[in-house]
Amino acid sequence: MAQILVENLDPIILEKLETLAKQHGRSLQEELKQILQQAAEKATHYHTGGDMERTREAVARAQVRYTGKIFSDSTELIREDRER
Repeated sequence: MAQILVENLDPIILEKLETLAKQHGRSLQEELKQILQQAAEKATHYHTGGDMERTREAVARAQVRYTGKIFSDSTELIREDRER
């Protein structure tokens, strides 16, 4: 398995990571592995489009919810807000 060396890590960050590890009942190395795994999965999920079926279902629900509704033109409100 690969090893990673992180140099010049801010001592405050290290302290926060150690605190997180203690809170989760893990060693610092286990905590870092978990953080890296979650970040990699989240990035992969984001860049691959995520769960398209769930996205399609959410869009369909929104379309049903807002079908036939009339919304006011917010242009004037936005202009007023910008002028503040």
